[in-house]
Amino acid sequence: MKIGKYCAILGNALGTHKLDQLVNSRPLATLPFDGKYRLIDFQLSNLVNAGITNICGVFSQKNVPSVLDHIRTGREWGLNSLLNHFFVGFYSNDDIGETVTDSTYYPQLLTFLRRSHSVYTVFSTADVLCNINLEQLIHVHEVKQRNMSVVYKKMPKEQMSSVNSVLNLDETDTVSCVKDYDASHYAEDDLIAMSTGIYIINTDFLISLMEVEQYEESPRKLRYLLLDKLVDVAALGYEYAGYMKNIHDVKSYYDANMDMLDPQKFTSLLHATQKVYTKVKNEEATYFANSSEIFNSQFASGSVIEGRVENSIISRRCQLEKEACISDSIIFPNVKIGTGARVQYAIVDKEVEIAPGVQVIGTKEKPIIIEKQGRVTEDRTL
Repeated sequence: MKIGKYCAILGNALGTHKLDQLVNSRPLATLPFDGKYRLIDFQLSNLVNAGITNICGVFSQKNVPSVLDHIRTGREWGLNSLLNHFFVGFYSNDDIGETVTDSTYYPQLLTFLRRSHSVYTVFSTADVLCNINLEQLIHVHEVKQRNMSVVYKKMPKEQMSSVNSVLNLDETDTVSCVKDYDASHYAEDDLIAMSTGIYIINTDFLISLMEVEQYEESPRKLRYLLLDKLVDVAALGYEYAGYMKNIHDVKSYYDANMDMLDPQKFTSLLHATQKVYTKVKNEEATYFANSSEIFNSQFASGSVIEGRVENSIISRRCQLEKEACISDSIIFPNVKIGTGARVQYAIVDKEVEIAPGVQVIGTKEKPIIIEKQGRVTEDRTL
Protein backbone atom coordinates (compact mmCIF):
# COMPACT_ATOMS: atom_id res chain seq x y z
CA MET A 1 0.00 0.00 0.00
CA LYS A 2 1.11 3.55 -0.65
CA ILE A 3 2.90 5.03 2.39
CA GLY A 4 1.13 8.09 3.75
CA LYS A 5 -2.23 7.20 2.25
CA TYR A 6 -3.40 5.66 5.52
CA CYS A 7 -3.29 6.53 9.20
CA ALA A 8 -4.90 5.03 12.30
CA ILE A 9 -6.41 5.97 15.65
CA LEU A 10 -6.30 3.49 18.52
CA GLY A 11 -8.83 3.97 21.29
CA ASN A 12 -8.74 2.16 24.62
CA ALA A 13 -12.01 0.30 25.13
CA LEU A 14 -15.73 0.58 25.64
CA GLY A 15 -15.20 1.73 29.20
CA THR A 16 -17.75 -0.45 30.99
CA HIS A 17 -15.69 -3.59 31.42
CA LYS A 18 -16.20 -5.82 34.43
CA LEU A 19 -12.52 -6.67 34.83
CA ASP A 20 -12.25 -5.85 38.52
CA GLN A 21 -8.73 -5.36 39.89
CA LEU A 22 -7.09 -6.24 36.56
CA VAL A 23 -7.62 -2.72 35.19
CA ASN A 24 -7.14 -0.72 38.40
CA SER A 25 -3.54 0.12 37.54
CA ARG A 26 -3.52 -0.33 33.75
CA PRO A 27 -5.79 0.22 30.76
CA LEU A 28 -7.36 -2.77 29.07
CA ALA A 29 -4.97 -2.12 26.17
CA THR A 30 -1.91 -3.18 28.20
CA LEU A 31 -3.50 -6.15 29.96
CA PRO A 32 -1.18 -9.18 29.54
CA PHE A 33 -2.24 -11.99 27.23
CA ASP A 34 -0.90 -15.51 26.69
CA GLY A 35 2.11 -14.92 28.92
CA LYS A 36 4.05 -12.86 26.39
CA TYR A 37 1.76 -10.28 24.79
CA ARG A 38 -0.43 -7.29 25.68
CA LEU A 39 -3.88 -6.79 24.13
CA ILE A 40 -2.70 -3.66 22.31
CA ASP A 41 -0.09 -5.77 20.46
CA PHE A 42 -2.78 -7.31 18.29
CA GLN A 43 -4.30 -4.05 17.04
CA LEU A 44 -0.85 -2.50 16.53
CA SER A 45 0.30 -5.58 14.63
CA ASN A 46 -2.84 -5.56 12.47
CA LEU A 47 -2.03 -1.99 11.48
CA VAL A 48 1.68 -2.36 10.73
CA ASN A 49 1.07 -5.63 8.85
CA ALA A 50 -1.18 -3.57 6.55
CA GLY A 51 1.57 -0.98 6.10
CA ILE A 52 -0.11 1.61 8.37
CA THR A 53 2.65 3.18 10.45
CA ASN A 54 1.27 6.63 11.26
CA ILE A 55 -0.74 5.89 14.40
CA CYS A 56 -2.26 7.93 17.22
CA GLY A 57 -3.26 6.17 20.44
CA VAL A 58 -5.68 8.08 22.67
CA PHE A 59 -6.12 7.02 26.30
CA SER A 60 -7.36 8.25 29.64
CA GLN A 61 -4.64 10.37 31.30
CA LYS A 62 -4.16 7.97 34.21
CA ASN A 63 -3.38 5.13 31.77
CA VAL A 64 -0.77 6.85 29.60
CA PRO A 65 2.31 5.72 31.65
CA SER A 66 1.37 2.04 31.24
CA VAL A 67 1.00 2.46 27.47
CA LEU A 68 4.28 4.35 27.10
CA ASP A 69 6.14 1.79 29.22
CA HIS A 70 5.07 -1.00 26.87
CA ILE A 71 5.41 0.70 23.49
CA ARG A 72 8.37 3.00 24.27
CA THR A 73 9.98 3.93 20.94
CA GLY A 74 7.76 1.55 18.97
CA ARG A 75 10.81 -0.28 17.61
CA GLU A 76 9.22 -3.75 17.72
CA TRP A 77 6.42 -2.53 15.43
CA GLY A 78 8.72 -0.54 13.12
CA LEU A 79 7.33 2.77 14.39
CA ASN A 80 10.64 4.42 15.33
CA SER A 81 11.85 5.58 11.92
CA LEU A 82 11.74 9.03 10.35
CA LEU A 83 8.53 8.33 8.42
CA ASN A 84 6.78 6.04 10.91
CA HIS A 85 5.28 7.35 14.14
CA PHE A 86 3.21 6.39 17.17
CA PHE A 87 1.68 9.40 18.92
CA VAL A 88 -0.08 9.27 22.29
CA GLY A 89 -2.95 11.60 23.09
CA PHE A 90 -4.82 11.69 26.37
CA TYR A 91 -7.93 13.10 27.98
CA SER A 92 -8.68 13.75 31.64
CA ASN A 93 -11.95 11.92 32.33
CA ASP A 94 -12.13 8.23 33.23
CA ASP A 95 -12.90 5.41 30.81
CA ILE A 96 -15.28 3.61 33.13
CA GLY A 97 -18.87 4.16 32.04
CA GLU A 98 -18.04 7.32 30.09
CA THR A 99 -19.32 7.81 26.56
CA VAL A 100 -18.50 11.54 26.60
CA THR A 101 -15.08 13.12 26.68
CA ASP A 102 -13.43 16.43 27.56
CA SER A 103 -12.47 19.51 25.55
CA THR A 104 -8.93 18.26 24.81
CA TYR A 105 -9.96 15.04 23.07
CA TYR A 106 -10.97 16.18 19.58
CA PRO A 107 -8.40 18.99 19.07
CA GLN A 108 -5.61 16.43 19.52
CA LEU A 109 -7.14 13.99 17.05
CA LEU A 110 -7.95 16.69 14.51
CA THR A 111 -4.37 17.96 14.62
CA PHE A 112 -3.11 14.42 14.04
CA LEU A 113 -5.46 13.80 11.11
CA ARG A 114 -4.73 17.09 9.37
CA ARG A 115 -0.99 16.58 9.66
CA SER A 116 -1.24 12.99 8.43
CA HIS A 117 -2.39 14.09 4.94
CA SER A 118 -3.98 10.64 4.72
CA VAL A 119 -6.84 9.56 2.49
CA TYR A 120 -8.19 6.87 4.83
CA THR A 121 -8.20 6.42 8.60
CA VAL A 122 -8.54 3.12 10.48
CA PHE A 123 -10.07 3.25 13.96
CA SER A 124 -9.88 0.31 16.36
CA THR A 125 -9.85 -0.48 20.07
CA ALA A 126 -8.26 -3.05 22.36
CA ASP A 127 -11.30 -4.95 23.61
CA VAL A 128 -11.62 -7.20 20.56
CA LEU A 129 -8.87 -9.78 20.14
CA CYS A 130 -8.17 -10.76 16.53
CA ASN A 131 -5.50 -11.03 13.83
CA ILE A 132 -7.29 -9.38 10.92
CA ASN A 133 -5.93 -8.62 7.45
CA LEU A 134 -6.78 -4.93 7.19
CA GLU A 135 -5.53 -4.75 3.61
CA GLN A 136 -8.55 -6.79 2.53
CA LEU A 137 -10.90 -4.45 4.40
CA ILE A 138 -9.26 -1.39 2.87
CA HIS A 139 -9.48 -2.88 -0.63
CA VAL A 140 -13.21 -3.58 -0.26
CA HIS A 141 -13.79 -0.10 1.19
CA GLU A 142 -12.05 1.52 -1.78
CA VAL A 143 -13.88 -0.60 -4.36
CA LYS A 144 -17.31 0.06 -2.80
CA GLN A 145 -16.55 3.82 -2.53
CA ARG A 146 -18.19 4.35 0.85
CA ASN A 147 -17.40 7.06 3.39
CA MET A 148 -17.27 4.51 6.20
CA SER A 149 -16.97 0.74 6.61
CA VAL A 150 -17.26 -1.30 9.82
CA VAL A 151 -16.08 -4.81 10.64
CA TYR A 152 -18.59 -7.17 12.22
CA LYS A 153 -18.33 -10.73 13.48
CA LYS A 154 -21.09 -13.30 13.91
CA MET A 155 -20.70 -14.18 17.57
CA PRO A 156 -22.41 -16.83 19.74
CA LYS A 157 -24.72 -15.50 22.42
CA GLU A 158 -22.40 -16.68 25.21
CA GLN A 159 -19.66 -14.31 24.02
CA MET A 160 -21.84 -11.20 23.86
CA SER A 161 -22.11 -8.44 26.45
CA SER A 162 -24.69 -5.76 27.21
CA VAL A 163 -22.16 -3.11 26.07
CA ASN A 164 -21.95 -4.57 22.56
CA SER A 165 -23.83 -3.27 19.53
CA VAL A 166 -25.66 -5.45 17.02
CA LEU A 167 -25.80 -4.60 13.31
CA ASN A 168 -28.57 -5.35 10.82
CA LEU A 169 -27.41 -5.37 7.19
CA ASP A 170 -29.35 -5.33 3.94
CA GLU A 171 -28.66 -7.36 0.79
CA THR A 172 -25.89 -4.93 -0.26
CA ASP A 173 -24.08 -5.31 3.11
CA THR A 174 -25.11 -1.78 4.06
CA VAL A 175 -25.78 -1.19 7.76
CA SER A 176 -29.53 -0.61 8.06
CA CYS A 177 -29.91 -0.67 11.85
CA VAL A 178 -27.75 -0.48 14.97
CA LYS A 179 -29.10 -1.59 18.34
CA ASP A 180 -27.82 -2.41 21.81
CA TYR A 181 -27.44 -6.09 22.54
CA ASP A 182 -30.32 -7.56 24.56
CA ALA A 183 -29.85 -11.23 25.47
CA SER A 184 -33.61 -11.80 25.75
CA HIS A 185 -34.03 -11.26 22.00
CA TYR A 186 -31.84 -14.20 20.95
CA ALA A 187 -31.90 -17.99 21.17
CA GLU A 188 -28.95 -19.86 22.66
CA ASP A 189 -27.74 -21.09 19.25
CA ASP A 190 -28.08 -17.73 17.43
CA LEU A 191 -25.08 -16.10 15.77
CA ILE A 192 -25.24 -12.34 16.29
CA ALA A 193 -23.68 -9.71 14.00
CA MET A 194 -21.61 -7.82 16.58
CA SER A 195 -19.84 -4.58 15.72
CA THR A 196 -16.14 -5.08 16.45
CA GLY A 197 -15.38 -1.37 16.76
CA ILE A 198 -12.96 -1.60 13.80
CA TYR A 199 -13.69 1.04 11.16
CA ILE A 200 -12.16 2.52 8.04
CA ILE A 201 -13.29 6.06 7.26
CA ASN A 202 -12.41 8.54 4.53
CA THR A 203 -10.21 10.99 6.41
CA ASP A 204 -11.79 14.19 5.05
CA PHE A 205 -15.21 12.87 5.98
CA LEU A 206 -14.00 11.89 9.46
CA ILE A 207 -12.55 15.36 10.01
CA SER A 208 -15.88 16.93 9.10
CA LEU A 209 -17.72 14.72 11.62
CA MET A 210 -15.23 15.51 14.37
CA GLU A 211 -15.27 19.25 13.70
CA VAL A 212 -19.00 19.28 14.44
CA GLU A 213 -18.86 16.89 17.41
CA GLN A 214 -16.15 18.79 19.28
CA TYR A 215 -18.49 21.76 19.80
CA GLU A 216 -21.36 19.70 21.18
CA GLU A 217 -22.27 20.32 24.81
CA SER A 218 -21.33 16.71 25.64
CA PRO A 219 -18.97 15.50 22.90
CA ARG A 220 -18.86 11.72 22.57
CA LYS A 221 -15.72 9.67 22.26
CA LEU A 222 -14.94 8.75 18.69
CA ARG A 223 -16.11 5.15 19.05
CA TYR A 224 -19.63 6.27 19.96
CA LEU A 225 -19.71 8.99 17.32
CA LEU A 226 -18.86 6.51 14.57
CA LEU A 227 -21.38 3.95 15.84
CA ASP A 228 -24.11 6.59 15.82
CA LYS A 229 -23.37 7.55 12.19
CA LEU A 230 -23.34 4.05 10.67
CA VAL A 231 -26.91 4.12 9.38
CA ASP A 232 -26.94 7.81 8.38
CA VAL A 233 -23.87 7.43 6.15
CA ALA A 234 -24.91 4.03 4.70
CA ALA A 235 -21.77 2.39 6.06
CA LEU A 236 -20.56 -0.85 4.52
CA GLY A 237 -20.50 -3.95 6.76
CA TYR A 238 -17.45 -6.21 6.36
CA GLU A 239 -17.72 -9.68 7.89
CA TYR A 240 -14.65 -11.10 9.62
CA ALA A 241 -14.62 -14.90 9.70
CA GLY A 242 -11.41 -15.61 11.65
CA TYR A 243 -10.78 -16.20 15.36
CA MET A 244 -12.05 -13.36 17.54
CA LYS A 245 -12.63 -12.92 21.25
CA ASN A 246 -14.77 -10.20 22.79
CA ILE A 247 -13.03 -9.09 26.03
CA HIS A 248 -15.67 -7.58 28.30
CA ASP A 249 -15.32 -9.20 31.73
CA VAL A 250 -13.08 -11.47 33.80
CA LYS A 251 -14.58 -14.66 32.39
CA SER A 252 -14.14 -13.62 28.73
CA TYR A 253 -10.54 -12.57 29.43
CA TYR A 254 -9.85 -15.87 31.21
CA ASP A 255 -11.45 -17.89 28.39
CA ALA A 256 -9.45 -16.06 25.72
CA ASN A 257 -6.22 -17.00 27.47
CA MET A 258 -7.33 -20.60 27.97
CA ASP A 259 -8.15 -20.76 24.25
CA MET A 260 -4.42 -20.47 23.61
CA LEU A 261 -3.96 -23.96 25.08
CA ASP A 262 -6.06 -25.28 22.18
CA PRO A 263 -3.61 -25.78 19.27
CA GLN A 264 -6.18 -24.86 16.61
CA LYS A 265 -7.19 -21.58 18.29
CA PHE A 266 -3.57 -20.78 19.14
CA THR A 267 -2.57 -21.20 15.51
CA SER A 268 -5.57 -19.22 14.22
CA LEU A 269 -4.69 -16.18 16.33
CA LEU A 270 -0.90 -16.20 16.61
CA HIS A 271 0.34 -18.14 13.60
CA ALA A 272 -2.03 -17.08 10.84
CA THR A 273 -0.68 -15.35 7.73
CA GLN A 274 0.39 -12.33 9.80
CA LYS A 275 2.84 -11.99 12.67
CA VAL A 276 1.95 -10.52 16.06
CA TYR A 277 4.67 -8.25 17.42
CA THR A 278 5.39 -7.38 21.03
CA LYS A 279 8.13 -5.85 23.18
CA VAL A 280 11.15 -8.16 23.11
CA LYS A 281 12.64 -9.50 26.34
CA ASN A 282 16.15 -10.94 26.09
CA GLU A 283 16.09 -13.45 28.95
CA GLU A 284 17.27 -16.95 29.64
CA ALA A 285 14.96 -19.86 28.92
CA THR A 286 12.66 -21.16 31.65
CA TYR A 287 14.30 -23.82 33.82
CA PHE A 288 12.38 -27.03 34.55
CA ALA A 289 13.75 -28.97 37.53
CA ASN A 290 13.64 -32.77 37.73
CA SER A 291 10.80 -32.43 40.22
CA SER A 292 8.60 -30.47 37.78
CA GLU A 293 5.52 -31.96 36.09
CA ILE A 294 4.09 -30.18 33.05
CA PHE A 295 0.80 -30.87 31.26
CA ASN A 296 -0.68 -28.77 28.42
CA SER A 297 0.75 -25.41 29.54
CA GLN A 298 2.67 -22.46 28.10
CA PHE A 299 5.69 -20.71 29.59
CA ALA A 300 7.40 -17.44 28.80
CA SER A 301 11.11 -16.98 29.54
CA GLY A 302 13.09 -16.59 32.74
CA SER A 303 11.05 -18.76 35.15
CA VAL A 304 12.12 -21.55 37.51
CA ILE A 305 9.62 -24.42 37.73
CA GLU A 306 10.01 -27.09 40.41
CA GLY A 307 6.35 -28.05 40.93
CA ARG A 308 3.36 -29.17 38.85
CA VAL A 309 1.69 -27.04 36.14
CA GLU A 310 -1.41 -28.17 34.26
CA ASN A 311 -3.62 -26.29 31.75
CA SER A 312 -2.05 -22.96 32.67
CA ILE A 313 -0.17 -19.99 31.22
CA ILE A 314 2.95 -18.84 33.07
CA SER A 315 4.46 -15.44 32.26
CA ARG A 316 8.06 -14.24 32.59
CA ARG A 317 10.29 -14.57 35.64
CA CYS A 318 7.99 -16.68 37.81
CA GLN A 319 9.08 -19.09 40.54
CA LEU A 320 7.16 -22.25 41.39
CA GLU A 321 8.66 -24.14 44.31
CA LYS A 322 8.62 -27.90 44.98
CA GLU A 323 5.27 -29.62 45.54
CA ALA A 324 3.40 -26.46 44.51
CA CYS A 325 0.60 -27.02 42.00
CA ILE A 326 -0.90 -24.64 39.43
CA SER A 327 -3.87 -25.71 37.33
CA ASP A 328 -6.31 -23.91 35.01
CA SER A 329 -4.72 -20.56 35.84
CA ILE A 330 -3.07 -17.47 34.37
CA ILE A 331 0.08 -16.30 36.13
CA PHE A 332 1.39 -12.80 35.38
CA PRO A 333 5.12 -11.89 35.54
CA ASN A 334 7.33 -12.02 38.65
CA VAL A 335 5.06 -14.26 40.72
CA LYS A 336 6.44 -16.52 43.43
CA ILE A 337 4.44 -19.55 44.57
CA GLY A 338 5.72 -21.27 47.70
CA THR A 339 6.30 -24.93 48.49
CA GLY A 340 3.11 -26.97 48.62
CA ALA A 341 0.84 -24.10 47.59
CA ARG A 342 -2.11 -24.83 45.30
CA VAL A 343 -3.51 -22.41 42.71
CA GLN A 344 -6.55 -23.36 40.61
CA TYR A 345 -8.92 -21.32 38.41
CA ALA A 346 -7.03 -18.15 39.27
CA ILE A 347 -5.61 -15.03 37.62
CA VAL A 348 -2.56 -14.01 39.64
CA ASP A 349 -1.39 -10.48 38.84
CA LYS A 350 2.27 -9.44 38.64
CA GLU A 351 4.66 -9.44 41.59
CA VAL A 352 2.39 -11.52 43.81
CA GLU A 353 3.85 -13.85 46.44
CA ILE A 354 1.84 -16.86 47.61
CA ALA A 355 3.11 -18.37 50.85
CA PRO A 356 3.94 -22.08 51.23
CA GLY A 357 0.94 -24.36 51.72
CA VAL A 358 -1.65 -21.71 50.88
CA GLN A 359 -4.61 -22.56 48.62
CA VAL A 360 -5.96 -20.04 46.08
CA ILE A 361 -8.97 -21.61 44.39
CA GLY A 362 -11.67 -20.11 42.18
CA THR A 363 -14.11 -21.77 39.81
CA LYS A 364 -14.23 -22.19 36.04
CA GLU A 365 -17.17 -19.80 35.81
CA LYS A 366 -15.66 -17.29 38.26
CA PRO A 367 -11.85 -17.32 38.36
CA ILE A 368 -10.38 -15.74 41.49
CA ILE A 369 -8.14 -12.68 41.04
CA ILE A 370 -5.09 -11.97 43.21
CA GLU A 371 -4.32 -8.28 42.92
CA LYS A 372 -0.97 -6.87 41.78
CA GLN A 373 1.86 -7.01 44.35
CA GLY A 374 -0.33 -8.90 46.81
CA ARG A 375 1.02 -11.13 49.59
CA VAL A 376 -1.17 -14.18 50.15
CA THR A 377 -0.55 -15.81 53.53
CA GLU A 378 -3.87 -17.58 54.07
CA ASP A 379 -6.29 -19.57 51.92
CA ARG A 380 -8.51 -17.72 49.43
CA THR A 381 -11.37 -19.56 47.84
CA LEU A 382 -14.66 -18.71 46.14
